[in-house]
Amino acid sequence: MNKVLVIEDDIPLCWLLEKILHGKYEVTVMNDGMEAWSWLSDGNQPDLIISDIQLPSIDGIELLENLSNSLLFKNIPVIILSGYEEGAKRKRCLELGAFTYLVKPFEPQTLVAEVDRVLSYQNQQMVVK
Repeated sequence: MNKVLVIEDDIPLCWLLEKILHGKYEVTVMNDGMEAWSWLSDGNQPDLIISDIQLPSIDGIELLENLSNSLLFKNIPVIILSGYEEGAKRKRCLELGAFTYLVKPFEPQTLVAEVDRVLSYQNQQMVVK
């Protein structure tokens, strides 16, 4: 079962994301960017990260920068969830390697389709290697 790390500080949205993804994926939820980075640094390796942009401690863009600069984590795909349809932020996230950028509110089936697409792509890449 694929492992998905959700990093979101909005507790009701965390609950919703866990409900949407639970059963199909093993879901770990963190409410803070530093907490998530610490969890990753402890040797945890998710197959996908879903992250908000505005987070306490380390925001989503800083998290993407850290991931892209890390030999251990740079290949983990990231889906960004943002309450902002800001072109510059979207562009920056995609430049830093985000797989996709979804704006809140989003349709749950759209998120599930994106998660499936990302993980399918990742699994194909692993078979090719």
